[in-house]
Amino acid sequence: MEGVVKGKEEVKAAVADALQIKRPRDVRFWIAMAVMAVAAAFAVIARSVWETAPILKQDLQVSVWLHTHGNPVFSAFLFAITQVHSTAGIPVLAAILGYFVWRHGDRYWVISLALAVGGGLLLNVLLKLLFNRARPTWDDPILTLSSTSFPSGHTAGATLFYGFLAAYMVWRTKKPLSWVLSVAGCALMVALVGFSRIYLGVHFLSDVLAAMSISTVWLLICLIAVRAYAKRHSGSAPAA
Repeated sequence: MEGVVKGKEEVKAAVADALQIKRPRDVRFWIAMAVMAVAAAFAVIARSVWETAPILKQDLQVSVWLHTHGNPVFSAFLFAITQVHSTAGIPVLAAILGYFVWRHGDRYWVISLALAVGGGLLLNVLLKLLFNRARPTWDDPILTLSSTSFPSGHTAGATLFYGFLAAYMVWRTKKPLSWVLSVAGCALMVALVGFSRIYLGVHFLSDVLAAMSISTVWLLICLIAVRAYAKRHSGSAPAA
């Protein structure tokens, strides 16, 4: 009888081990899957832009519709949004956030923030130089810029900044409702900044979507890399 019981326990242990192999114990597997999925999305958009695929027709349709249905008050609001989240404004916002994060003692999070925002904006500049895509042109432009269009720098900065803020708030708080509100609020701000660039006529939809996707990939890489570095040097789960 004792042998039968022992045999059953061994079978249960073997099944449990098999389930653990198939079912990752932490979120790293799912983060890796997310990185691959978002990177694939960027690759599809980038290839379409590079080859001037039919996506450009949809780009133009969206831009024309928004440009012809503009509202002066709404335009002023979105212009303020886009100015705050410029490539000069985002580093200022990041520096302010970094100061408060540092004051809370979360040193590794500050490193993640610096790498994510600084490196992500630099990556965006390199991609602009590589693709060299012209911006939309209008007979009656709301805003005129001479730099290249793909990907959107404002959207990239907003994705990096608010993406980091959402991750930090989820890590910092313990209430699920706070997680939902933090992520939803940050996602709304990214969408608003991206929409402002299309609405104001200085970017195509694909510019914005590409910036969101590649910046999300870069942000996740920075968070994972700094966490791994911190864990190795602290010997325990780091604050990043």
